[in-house]
Amino acid sequence: MPYEINWNQIDDVLLDMDGTLLDLHYDATFWLENVHRIVAELTGQSESEVRAAFLSELKQHEGTLAWYCTDRWAQFFGIDLLAAKRELAHLIRFRPHARAFLDALASTDMRTLIATNAHPDVIQLKLDVVPLESMVDGIVSSHNYGVAKEHPEFWRQLFAEHDINPKRAVFMDDSPRVLDAADRAGIREVIEIRHPNLAEPPRSTWKQGIDDFDVLLPSLTAWMRS
Repeated sequence: MPYEINWNQIDDVLLDMDGTLLDLHYDATFWLENVHRIVAELTGQSESEVRAAFLSELKQHEGTLAWYCTDRWAQFFGIDLLAAKRELAHLIRFRPHARAFLDALASTDMRTLIATNAHPDVIQLKLDVVPLESMVDGIVSSHNYGVAKEHPEFWRQLFAEHDINPKRAVFMDDSPRVLDAADRAGIREVIEIRHPNLAEPPRSTWKQGIDDFDVLLPSLTAWMRS
C-alpha cells in the first residue's frame, strides 16, 4: 500500500545507511557469526565463549558511539577488523528499490543526506562496493560529532551544520531507538524501515513504517510530475 508524504513540505531527505539503503544481512552476518569464528580460531576459545564476552561488552555500550566504533572493537577482539569485514564484501548490496528511490530524489530540488552511525572506515569500505557517494548530496557519520544518532546532540549538530529545518525533513532508519531520537528532535516525518535484513522476514517495531521504498515512489513521482 502506498505511503503518503506531502513532498511539498519536505526540503531534506535524511536516510540511514545500513538496514535502510543497504541490506543489513552483511552486518548481521559479520557481527553475529564471522567475527566470533575468526577470534575463536585465533585464540583457541570456543565461538560461544567469544560471543558471550562480546555480548556482555556490547550491552554496556548500547546506544553510544562506542557500540559503533570499529577501532574499539578491533582492539577488543585483537584482530584487523576491517580486513575481516572485507572478507564478506560480496554481501554488501542495496535493499530493494533503494536505487530507484535515490534516482528519483536526484531529479528533485530536495537535498538527500545519509546520516549513519557507521565508522568512516566502514563507510569507505561500503563505498568501494556500492556507488552511494555519487547518489546523495552528502554522508554524515556520527563519529564526526562525537555522539551517536540515539543522542539529541547528534541532531542538534546535524541541523546546525547543514542548515536543516527539521519541520521540513523526513528521516528513515531501521533502529527504534534512533527513530525515537529523530522524533524527539522534531523531524516532521519519521519512518521505520521494516525489512532491513533481506535474509529475515519484515518486522514492525515502531509506530509507522514501510517495508521497502517502492511504496514511496508513487507519491514522489506524482509530485514530480505536478
